[in-house]
Amino acid sequence: MVVRSYNILESEAKQLLRGVGYKCRILQKKNDRQGMPFGLVAFRTSGETRYIRIRKVTRRPATMKDVAARCDREIALYQRWLSRLQPDPVLHCEIWIFAVRTGFHCYEVLQDSIREIPTPGPKDDDRLSGIPKKPEPTGGPA
Repeated sequence: MVVRSYNILESEAKQLLRGVGYKCRILQKKNDRQGMPFGLVAFRTSGETRYIRIRKVTRRPATMKDVAARCDREIALYQRWLSRLQPDPVLHCEIWIFAVRTGFHCYEVLQDSIREIPTPGPKDDDRLSGIPKKPEPTGGPA
């Protein structure tokens, strides 16, 4: 069941990225401990590339401290990989946390830190929020 939920999250992330002009590939999972910790690669023709790892939390939205604690292995691998490369402004390593009630929260891993970044997609896109909006009352006949 866990694998199925991650497939759904990866597909939703892929749709969000496609909505803002990226082409995406979902990668096959490997049990390689030293392999790169991403399951989704998004790229544009301009050369911009985003390597994305998706994690799910069930209780509350993740804070920066939670991300550092929960994803320490992925962060270390990304930082080790980034340290070997020349600094490139079009290469992004990201961790997306999906919280059941609030949707995706995105973080970019830098060589020496992590930072929160905006979630791609239209501002009014609430498909992944987990909480359906209440319908607006209609001014029907009294």
